[in-house]
Amino acid sequence: MNPRPWHLLAVCLLLAACLAAQDPASSSDHPPGNVNERTLAGIRPGKDRLPAALARWGHAWSHPSLDESDVYVWCDARRRLEFSVEDSAHGAIQVVTVNRLLGASKPSCSAHLPAALARTGRGVRLGDTAQQLKRVYGKPFFEGPASWDGHDVHLIVFNFSWAGSDQPQILESSFDAAGHLVKMTLSAQYY
Repeated sequence: MNPRPWHLLAVCLLLAACLAAQDPASSSDHPPGNVNERTLAGIRPGKDRLPAALARWGHAWSHPSLDESDVYVWCDARRRLEFSVEDSAHGAIQVVTVNRLLGASKPSCSAHLPAALARTGRGVRLGDTAQQLKRVYGKPFFEGPASWDGHDVHLIVFNFSWAGSDQPQILESSFDAAGHLVKMTLSAQYY
């Protein structure tokens, strides 16, 4: 007995529905509608190298301490803006962070950074709300209270491991008591 063409079509549709139900895009690691981020401050962690950051943001940087020679920090007292990258032994930048200075300015705050530096590739900026962040990226991997630089903040974390190991893996965003975004970190690797 030969199956009729409509039987084959029904079997194919049923198989497609079963595969869609098991789609990793709808797993807890990748909630439906979530999108990943590739750049912060114009830098792509895991891809761009330190010379790209130096060319873009200048040589008015410092290391936070002698023990952190792999971290480069640019600080703009006028804009109350700080930008940092963490270099790796392989030469690729692993972590990019932008934040508002909450306390007193640091002595090394001599860089002149553009306001556009404080945003992601998808347009989320320092000063935005948690609702704006979620509207762009979807459902967070983690959300809760945290502490940063002696201040209580609300932390929202997105896990982009579903995008593949060649893409940035984590976006951490901290909000002050008024609900404004004050710090963003995009990391090439999950830590």
